[in-house]
Amino acid sequence: NGKTENRLVGFVSSFDFLPREETGTLVSLGDLEDSETARRILGQTVKDIMTRDPVTVTTNDMMKTAAEVMAKHRLHALPVIDAKRGNLVGIITAKDVMRDVMRTAKHCLPAENNFSQDMADIVAP
Repeated sequence: NGKTENRLVGFVSSFDFLPREETGTLVSLGDLEDSETARRILGQTVKDIMTRDPVTVTTNDMMKTAAEVMAKHRLHALPVIDAKRGNLVGIITAKDVMRDVMRTAKHCLPAENNFSQDMADIVAP
């Protein structure tokens, strides 16, 4: 029909650049020469390293859904798709979700000085 399709085909994050073992385990960057790592990264195309058909949320989804999807799939960022047009409109990150949680918590939780436990009492040694 001559119309260009604007659909999300992949997603690239900083994690896609990190070297991995054949098992998928991240390699410590201290184990490789920096120049070797840089050459490897710069020699690839976006198509080579992108996550194909990434998990997404839509503009109609609640922040709770985004948080659940991120937790379920162990993601740090999610592409956001326009619910009506189907095109990419943005990215939501774990930081965005945490900011929303904290904003909501301020209205729902008692003041800090009303909590009975210090963080040191909660965190295991």
